[in-house]
Order: sequence, then C-alpha cells, then structure tokens
Amino acid sequence: MRYRVAMPEPHSHLFHVEVAVERPGPFAELCFPVWTPGSYLVREYARHVEGLHAEDGAGRTLAVQRLDKHRVRVAAAGADRVVVRYRVYANELTVRTAHLDGTHGYLNGAAVLPYVPGREGEPHVLELDAPDGWEVATALDGGPAVFTARGYDELADSPVEIGTHRTLRFTAAGKPHAMVLWGRGNVDEARLVEDTRKIVEVLAELMGGLPYDRYLFIVHLTEKRRGGLEHARSTTLNVGRMQFFPRETYEETLALVAHEFFHVWNVKRLRPAAFVPYDYTREQYTRLLWWFEGATSYYEALAMVRSGLVDAKRHLKNLGQALTLLERAPGARKTSVEESSFLAWVKLYRPDENTPNSTISYYLKGELVAFALDLALRRAGSSLDVLLRTLLARHAERGVPEDGVERVAGELLGADAARSFFDRFVRGVEPLALDLDLVGLKLHRRASTGFDDKGGTPPKAENGRPPAGWLGADLAAGPKLTVQTVREGSPAWKAGLYAEDELLAEGGFRVDRAALWDRLCEKGPGGRVSLTVFRRDELVQVEVPLEAAPEDTLWLEPAPDAPPEARAAFEAWCGARWPGSR
Repeated sequence: MRYRVAMPEPHSHLFHVEVAVERPGPFAELCFPVWTPGSYLVREYARHVEGLHAEDGAGRTLAVQRLDKHRVRVAAAGADRVVVRYRVYANELTVRTAHLDGTHGYLNGAAVLPYVPGREGEPHVLELDAPDGWEVATALDGGPAVFTARGYDELADSPVEIGTHRTLRFTAAGKPHAMVLWGRGNVDEARLVEDTRKIVEVLAELMGGLPYDRYLFIVHLTEKRRGGLEHARSTTLNVGRMQFFPRETYEETLALVAHEFFHVWNVKRLRPAAFVPYDYTREQYTRLLWWFEGATSYYEALAMVRSGLVDAKRHLKNLGQALTLLERAPGARKTSVEESSFLAWVKLYRPDENTPNSTISYYLKGELVAFALDLALRRAGSSLDVLLRTLLARHAERGVPEDGVERVAGELLGADAARSFFDRFVRGVEPLALDLDLVGLKLHRRASTGFDDKGGTPPKAENGRPPAGWLGADLAAGPKLTVQTVREGSPAWKAGLYAEDELLAEGGFRVDRAALWDRLCEKGPGGRVSLTVFRRDELVQVEVPLEAAPEDTLWLEPAPDAPPEARAAFEAWCGARWPGSR
C-alpha cells in the first residue's frame, strides 16, 4: 500500500491524495474510517472526500462503485496496479481531524487515509509532497518526505504535522523526544520543554521505562481550545495560545501533556480487549473507559505533584474541585461510571443542557473511583501503581477483558472486597467512600459562595454576609447571563427557568453576574426572586422561590491530628511532603 499526499494550494484547505494498490485482484476495495481510536464518536470522515477517481497503472479510467457511505470498490479489469485519487477538505483544527491552510498542514491518518480490507497488516508507505520550505514531523520511520508504517494501524496512529513549525528537542529517561509548535502565544519554550521532561521521567520511573525508541509532541497553539489525542509514539495537543500564564492556567496545560503522555501505557499498550483489533467501520463497545480515561486523569494529577510541578496543597485543591463537580451532578445518581463508559458513543461527545442531570463523565468519576480504589488498595498494603503494572504485565498488546481490572483488584484486595467496591461504585451509583484517614486528610462541605465557586478551598470570610438563597441554575461563561444548565429538582427547575434563558433583570432592575448573586444573598433562603428573561427572543417573567443552598462545595485539608504513619502514607501516595503543620 502506498499513499501520496500533496497540498498544491494550501489556502484551498484541500489535501490531494493518491492511493496505489498493488496486486488488487478483480476488485480493489477502499474503506474510509468512521472514527479514530481514542475518540469515541462516529465522525464520518468520508463526508470530506470529493472528486474520487480511479485509474490503472497505464492511466486508463477504472469503474468505481460506492458500496455505502464509507466504502468504494474499484473494478481492476485485470490491472496489476490500481491508483485512486481524491481530495479531502481539511478545515477542522482538532486533534481528531485534519487541517490545511497557508501556515501548515495537519492530518490524523484515519481522517484522510483509507485502508484496503484484508491488507491492513501489510507495510504502508506515506509520501508527503509539501510546499517549498515546509518540513514534516511525524513518529513514522523514514523521512524527510517518505515514511513507512508496519501496517494500517500504525499509519492511522501516527499524526503528521507539515509546515514551518518550531522543533524543540530534548532527552528524557535516556530516549530522544521532540516537540513541534505551530502557532503563536505566550509560551516559554525552554520552560515547557523542561517541565515536559519532568513529566516524562516521573511516569517512566512509575512504569519501569519507556516502551518506544523516540517520541513526538505536536502542539497547536490555537484560540481557547483544549484537547489532546494519544498515540503510541506521539500525541497531538491543542492548547489555547495564552494558556501558559498565570501559573494555575499553565498547570492545566501541563496536566494535558501528562494525561496524553500517560496514554502511552494506559490505552496504547493497554487497551480494552473489545478494541482488539480496531474496527474502523463501527462503534466498539467497552465498559472500561472509566479506567482508561479516568485512571489516566488520576495519574495525570499524580504526575504533576510527583514531578514537583504542583505542590501538595494545589493537588488537594484539584481533588476538591473534582469532588465538587461530582457532587453537583444529579446524573451521578442515575448513571454508573461503567454505563457512562459503554454509552460514550452517544453521550460524552454530544452533551446538551440536560447532560449534568442525566449522566456523568467517565473522565471525572473515573478519576475519583481510581482515587478511592487506590486508597483501598493502600489500606490493604498494595496500591493502584501495583494494579496498573500488573495489568500491563498481563494484558499488554492482547487487551484487557471487561472484568480484567476487577480481577486484578480482587487479587490485591480480596475477591469479596473487590466485588463490593465494583458493585457499589463502578456498576452502582453509591456516593464514593474515600478512606481519607489513611493519608491524614479530612473532607469538608459548605454551600457555594458564588456562581463561579468551583470548590477545593475553605469558604472565604464573608464579613457577616447572609447566606445566599439557592437558585439551582448554572450560568454559561461570557458577558451575557445565559442559563447553561438547570439542576433537576432545584428551585429554578420547579419554577420553570430554562436552559438558554438570558437573564436580564431581577425585580425590574438590570443585573450582571455579581448583582444577581447579591440579590440571592439579599433575599436568602425562603425569599423570592422575580427574573425577567429573554426566551427565544420573547420577554418572559419567572418567579423563583429560593431554598437553602445544599452543601455541595467540597474541599480536602490535612487533619491536624494526623499521626506520623498517616503523614508517611500521604507522602508515599502522592510523592510530596505533608502539607500540614509539622
């Protein structure tokens, strides 16, 4: 299999692709993937294909038959070689798709390149015809313009960046790494490289070394987008161009680096058995995404603190904010994290205003389930680190069976204890039980102190300010007061305030975010607010009787009376010094 990708007019956003199939037999069938591994949504990549035409090696036109939305069949007519040419419109700058303009080209293999069913395991060659002055960065072997893959899976798993990017090289854990940066922003390149090196080395130490010969980070500096997609020897990261300051924002960027890099093990070397082999034509279902994404989020956070990039107090704040998000999601009491994993294809990537009421993210709850499981394992004399390495030793490359995580947990915890844990928190919807005494921590609750209160910290001194009455509507970011979600069972829900309502006034007077919160404090629990809203461009009046606010804002603190063994357990867990008083 040989592919040639050209970009003669980058401003057109069109990749020109040529696929050559040797020894096609009577027919050559080409299949365009409908999804890409690591992103569980049917994306219908064939919708961007245009002008498809086929010839034999002598240039004679061959008949093309469309079999369905993503497959075509070419009648080879006795030819030893079939050449299929088409164009791909590439104007979607995400880590899952393809993008081409006058500054660069980026392609995720599954979004641009089809495969021939039955020949996925053959060597594949990719030739890139780039504009003058553009360079190619990819984890594929070869270069500068011709690259090879051992099969289609490796080709699809090796994104390509083409352009005038900056290339930063460094060594971590004895292996060469490169980072290519496209776009402009407030990034301190030397600091980013050094901090990335720390993340790589702390995770390499955890996992007993690096499973590749070299690794590539592709970083796109864009608007306020944030996202990443993992690959075996590379990752693509979309980062907001100004997401390197202030410090907390920069830490979020580094956490994204840590998350996608940890997938080198937990998704690439380890993956659900349901994904072996990948079927690019349809959804593949597993109940284990809570582990593969949630546990990865858990280790993303641990990598940050174990590498010294955040301190223990910041780590506890992040955990408190995650616990707050979970507490505020009515859907967590309806949908288990296992079911959320299974329904990823129709839920996670298609959220709407009712999503928080109906389901829970397997990233969020999966991270906290991993935390709870780690504490339980540590109480039993083991750890999640041990469980992870055991899974890797047992199931690398072959795939983790649906009961694989529970089975290893049973070996470390005891079968009955593991079954109870999974019944309650993975298959069930019980509130998480966290053995915080083990590591000398206490969980605290309070009511929210504002629309933007994310939790993770104690309440601020309010100087006698009365408690706010509870509205139960979450507001979208931005200058307009637009309702994003109305929590099920809240006063706003009962009174008929809707998602997408734009709040204009209370009691006949214009309000902004701060003024509306002041009104809630002024009226208090048992009071009433009279809201004027635009609903589908019509003025509507909504009267909301306020209730007492739930204590759904959580934070973690070191227990002042924690014994020395708990403090030592804390430091063994997160790799940072005990944050309480000595």
